Amino acid sequence: MDLRLWLRWSLRDLRARWLQVVAIALVIALGAGSYSGLTSVTRWRRISTDDGYQALRMYDLRVSLAENATVSQGMLVGAARAIPDAGRIDAASERLITDTQVDASTPEQAVLVPGAVYGLDLSGGEPAVNALYAAEGRLLDAADAGAPVAVLERHFAKHYDLPASGTVRLSGGRALEYVGQAMTPEFFVVTTEQGALLAEANFAAVFTSLQTAQEIAGRPGAVNDLVLTLHAGADRAAVQRELQDAIAARLPGIAAEVTTRDDDPSFRLNDRDIEGDQQIYDIFAVLIFAGAVGAAFNLTARLVEAQRREIGIAMTLGVPRWRIALRPTLVGAEIALLGVLFGIATGYALGQLMMVFVRDLQPLPAWHTPFQAGLFVAVAAIGFALPLIATAWPVWSAVRVPPIVAMQPAYRLARGGGLAPALRRLRLPGGTFLQMPVRNLVRAPRRALLTSVGIGAALAALVAFVGMIDSFVGTTDAGQREISGKSPDRLEVQLTGFLRADGPEVQAIARSPAVAATEPDLLVGGEIVGGKTDIELQLQFLNMDGAIWQPSLIEGRRDRAAPGIYLSELAAKDLGVGPGATVTLRHPRVDPGGGVTETETPLEVLGVHPHPFRFIAYIDINHADLLGPTGYTNFVQVQPAPGVSPSEVKRALFGLPGVSSIQRDADVATAFHDLLNQFVVILRVVEGAMLLIAALIAFNASSINIDERAREHATMFAFGVPVRRVVLMTMLENLVLGIAATAGGLLGGWFLLRLTLATRVKETLPDILIKPTISGETLAITVVLGVLVVALAPLAIVRRLQRMDVPSALKVME
Repeated sequence: MDLRLWLRWSLRDLRARWLQVVAIALVIALGAGSYSGLTSVTRWRRISTDDGYQALRMYDLRVSLAENATVSQGMLVGAARAIPDAGRIDAASERLITDTQVDASTPEQAVLVPGAVYGLDLSGGEPAVNALYAAEGRLLDAADAGAPVAVLERHFAKHYDLPASGTVRLSGGRALEYVGQAMTPEFFVVTTEQGALLAEANFAAVFTSLQTAQEIAGRPGAVNDLVLTLHAGADRAAVQRELQDAIAARLPGIAAEVTTRDDDPSFRLNDRDIEGDQQIYDIFAVLIFAGAVGAAFNLTARLVEAQRREIGIAMTLGVPRWRIALRPTLVGAEIALLGVLFGIATGYALGQLMMVFVRDLQPLPAWHTPFQAGLFVAVAAIGFALPLIATAWPVWSAVRVPPIVAMQPAYRLARGGGLAPALRRLRLPGGTFLQMPVRNLVRAPRRALLTSVGIGAALAALVAFVGMIDSFVGTTDAGQREISGKSPDRLEVQLTGFLRADGPEVQAIARSPAVAATEPDLLVGGEIVGGKTDIELQLQFLNMDGAIWQPSLIEGRRDRAAPGIYLSELAAKDLGVGPGATVTLRHPRVDPGGGVTETETPLEVLGVHPHPFRFIAYIDINHADLLGPTGYTNFVQVQPAPGVSPSEVKRALFGLPGVSSIQRDADVATAFHDLLNQFVVILRVVEGAMLLIAALIAFNASSINIDERAREHATMFAFGVPVRRVVLMTMLENLVLGIAATAGGLLGGWFLLRLTLATRVKETLPDILIKPTISGETLAITVVLGVLVVALAPLAIVRRLQRMDVPSALKVME
């Protein structure tokens, strides 16, 4: 019966302040719900992605031959079967991968992008490793071996809304009928050297039989890639070493690299992205919970102060202090419980809403979204405990004072409190009604600080979250400006191999009526070794003073005579080097007999360029002898003729012999922008939650102020002060709070953004220099939320002021 009495009493307190209670419960719900919803999404991504890798038998090890190198079919498998731990190999599959240009145009749109043909071993009906999943149409089978039949990679086909079946044309005019759209583990996230990051709009993978791929490439019986899976528990590192040794021994003169699935750019990006997202959500959850705890603390402290007289009387009557503390503690517990119940519903709804967009952004063979009971229980426990803990201090402070002090009216206790004595001699501008809001704030600085911290925490999370998108967009724009230079329509033509720069294939490109100028270059892979860290590079040998395009420098000098290398800003930073330093470059070299080997050459760092991709590096074409015999090219820069569009140039060069792919540099940035715009839809969901948190905290502060200052407001009304003036004073007080909260939110968000980019994003995308950026739009949104919305919050309580019973509010009982 005693417990029922306390519960009824506490529920009466809740009803008396139901607006503030609901506001704080919603803040707790949004804090707990946002975290549990976002975390559910990352867990669903992890479960579904891992299931996809397992179901489609993602490779454990991969053998890749050097560019343009091939061996006879069976030689790579033979080398793998000859290693000491061959019994640990579960399955192996040889492939032939060649670059091409893909024309998937339909009557409604022109689709002409670079891509690659993947020749798969279909002798078992489907690839034994890296299998395909049919998203549309059908898959290939053994009957398709050698036939002009293919399937398209799903992300590319979905981006352009291509039909389930149709026809594509490859470089050289070869037509292939595609019978379906397929997913494969290597392309759960599309990221390639040709298409860059998130490149489904700019890269097409075409899967066909091994025999068909060999015929298209003009290399019958050739392969250049091997993928393997291992038995569970096998020592992957040991098998990798044995396989590297076997390739070197059985295939001398052939440069080959043995990598693991962890080295696959798509797998690595996907894996790191999931983990990175979760750690970012953890940081944001702390900020959101901080706002919720601050709001709960504020309400409980004011609730206790409003009951000081009752608490003093109870202590005078000898009621134990713990029993006196029970009532406000129950109020805090009931608010926390209400917030947790709202939070469970909010979190599940938010997670399901975000999954609508995530499924569209990242198609997988199957999505699994089980209810994360353990997560919700843990978040519910935290969401319940933190606000409850926040009530402990004001309750304990209230029951520790002498009864005579507790029974004094609140307005007498507040006289001269806070920072008011320190500012007594400071003359503020304006009249009484302009000075009162500021005086109110300095009388209770703790309350003002808690309110500002709650709003500022929500704004800091918003600034950091939106700032990440601004930073990605800024990085993309910087890369586009650097690549475009003075030739925004410049195209890059990838050749089928190393061809003579004065040969007929290159001359045919230069003589095309659609082309104004050409510059033959070289593009090969390389690596900086022996320093603070090893960095893989994409080496471009070009004319550093080229007429079509030349990279800009932020440090160093252009020197065509001196052999040297130009590194990206991020590579120079990671290596700890600058102009004048010497690095060791590992690169391929063609020997007089035609074999390709790797060699190491010390080179001076001549300059640093601003391209955001770490792996981009340049060497002047005058020093192409580093690669062996000179006079060859595999990469041609093309300037369109006046009045000719890049698309027309692509069509004009598409069927020429020797042309593998054609790409306009600006298309990469454009595709990235399109994908970011899709991601912003997800961002708006979180942004809306943070907006609501800030608005609720502001409303709650205004509502509590109205209750606490009822006597002051009633006195002003009794002397004829209109309601609108009281509301304006309250709005001015909120305006000061909003300005302080906005300033703190911007500073905290900037710090959090820099911290997130320097740690979590750096681990997820180590090859991209992403500089922290906050756009003008983000600043405007933050100011609107932190200043305008907070300042306008008192408008929601105008009706309460208009209905105030002035005589009752002025009544004082001693």
